[in-house]
Amino acid sequence: MKVTNTQAGARGVNTINGPVLIEPGDTVQVEIFAREKAHIEASKWFEVDGDYTDDPVVVAGAPALKDAADNAGSELERLQALLADRDAELAKLKAGQDEQPKTAAEVLEMAKDPAVQFMSFKSAASKLLGDKTPAKKDEIIAALEDLATQPGA
Repeated sequence: MKVTNTQAGARGVNTINGPVLIEPGDTVQVEIFAREKAHIEASKWFEVDGDYTDDPVVVAGAPALKDAADNAGSELERLQALLADRDAELAKLKAGQDEQPKTAAEVLEMAKDPAVQFMSFKSAASKLLGDKTPAKKDEIIAALEDLATQPGA
C-alpha cells in the first residue's frame, strides 16, 4: 500500500516491519496490518492507497511463544551470571580496600616508583597524614619522612 503524509511535519506509521517516519508530502510503499487502520484514519495525517494486510493469527500456547519463553530463560541465566561475576569483582575490590594501611616507609617507596600515579601516592599519604596532607609532592615526602622518623611509624 502507498501511504502519503499530508501534514506539515514528519509523521510515523507502524508497519509490519516496524515504525516508518514519513516526511511532509512524501509517499512510501509499506505493508500495514489491518489493526492499524482505525488509528491511521482517526489521525487524518495520511492518504492511504491500497489494502491493509490481514492481522496475524495469534494462538495461545503456540510453539513460538514457548521458544520465546525459553530464550528469555536463557537470557535471564546469562544476565544472572554477569551479575554474579560483577559481584565477585566488587568483593575483590572491596577486600583490597580493607587491607592494612601502608606505613610511611611504604608510601615513600610509592613516591619513587614512576609507575605509581601522583593521586594514588597522595591518597595513600593522606591516610597517614590526615587533614595535614600538603598539596605538593615534595612537601608530602617531607611530611612522610618526618612521620617515618617518629617512634612507632
